[in-house]
Amino acid sequence: MQPLEGVVVVEMARLLPAPLVGAILADLGATVIKVEILPRGDSLRGTELFDLVNRGKRSVAVTSDHLFQVLPQLLAQSKILLTNYRPQTQVEIGLSPSRILQDHPHLIYVNVMGFADGRPGHDLNFLAESGVLSRLRSGPDAAPIVPGFLVGDLLGGTASALIRLLAALYRQALTGQGCYIAVAMREEMLRWSVSTAHLYRLFGGKVPPAGLDFLSGAMPSYRVYRTADGRYIAVAAIEEKFWHELCTFLGRPDLSSYGRSMGDPFPHREMERIFAGATWEEWRQRLEGNQFCVSPVYEFEEVIEMPWAAGIWRERILSFEEGASVDVPKLGEHNQWVREQFGVEVG
Repeated sequence: MQPLEGVVVVEMARLLPAPLVGAILADLGATVIKVEILPRGDSLRGTELFDLVNRGKRSVAVTSDHLFQVLPQLLAQSKILLTNYRPQTQVEIGLSPSRILQDHPHLIYVNVMGFADGRPGHDLNFLAESGVLSRLRSGPDAAPIVPGFLVGDLLGGTASALIRLLAALYRQALTGQGCYIAVAMREEMLRWSVSTAHLYRLFGGKVPPAGLDFLSGAMPSYRVYRTADGRYIAVAAIEEKFWHELCTFLGRPDLSSYGRSMGDPFPHREMERIFAGATWEEWRQRLEGNQFCVSPVYEFEEVIEMPWAAGIWRERILSFEEGASVDVPKLGEHNQWVREQFGVEVG
């Protein structure tokens, strides 16, 4: 039995963070009913992103005029409502939290948005305003990078929403009461900034510039090194025993005392020279099974072929490459199913 079997979720969300919450809930056994407005449905339909974050769901398609005849009946039989509207839009379309919870006090209403004040934004905005982007630099004088991984959306949005939602489900099971959960991605990214807060306290209220602290490459034992063919090896031998084992492995025990040295270019220069002396593949083979916290930096295409990646939607990724959409509902595909299962006339 899946852990969320029997939990019914109504989803009215698009883009990435909130729909991915729904997809993960479906993976855990929940019945996720995606309500879409005719004639188009979700504006991302037909894209690869839509397929990735809407797998395993059921699509119900209604006209905007018919929505509020259908929605109350569905919510009465559901445990969760999942949306991603700005507060003003919630009120304008009749989904204000006070109204929904007055009519459905058992419901857990989750709304994933960018800013608590309701401004529009995207991942880069959330990172910029939370202080996270400022830490994503190669050095103190380098510009912040634009990360190719949507940290704000996925950590500040999806992961934060799931944690709060699953806690609320537990409370709901104990008391029968619902609640409103507003997840603001900027605010959540600040909440996740524990390592930066650690630096702030450690250095007396002033965070060292990126590249000049032990978390961002100032120590030779915790940084990335370029190989002969322009790829990289990640060294995270931050504990003395791991650094000592690495230096011994590399035939440079004389570097053992430099693991936590900051400001001395010598160990950095020597390590750079060592790793530049062989290709990435040569290092991968040499380092296989090592116990001193050193890893090749893999590309995504390589990772999804790894044995350990099987079962983490690898098959779905590969099937998309072949032009097949796995377990992704067509627009309105489950209207009849909702009629039969919930007694709701959806047109």
